[in-house]
Amino acid sequence: MLGKSDHLYFLIGMDAFKDIAKWHEAEALLGECDFIVAARPGYSLADVASSLPAKLRPAAAVTKLFRKQKMEGPLVLPGATLHMLPKTHENVSATQIRAAVERGGALKRLVPDAVAEYIHKEQLYRNAASRKRSKSRQTEPNL
Repeated sequence: MLGKSDHLYFLIGMDAFKDIAKWHEAEALLGECDFIVAARPGYSLADVASSLPAKLRPAAAVTKLFRKQKMEGPLVLPGATLHMLPKTHENVSATQIRAAVERGGALKRLVPDAVAEYIHKEQLYRNAASRKRSKSRQTEPNL
């Protein structure tokens, strides 16, 4: 249970954050915790602002000013606080890992072996149907 002085953060890559407006109760979630958005190549601060639900999104004139701004620093808006993580040292996203797992692809080039083993063991990034199939087969990980 969080105390009054505790603060909750949600770490997410820009490739996933771009769909935040489609999430169930996105506005409530954005109000409950600060988001830390990890930069991805080709995205600007305007992309972050434009991805927000309509009620939280800055005016178009403001968003237009963000187009040439790198994803860095905080973006504090009524109803949402976003912190930009401009430099990520890994050239891989959870979206790529999820896609590889879903298609049964190798994870060796995406994550260290220990991480790939953990993903397989805990059946991370799998939907319910593939978990059931996996449990019935109990195959070795495709590392």
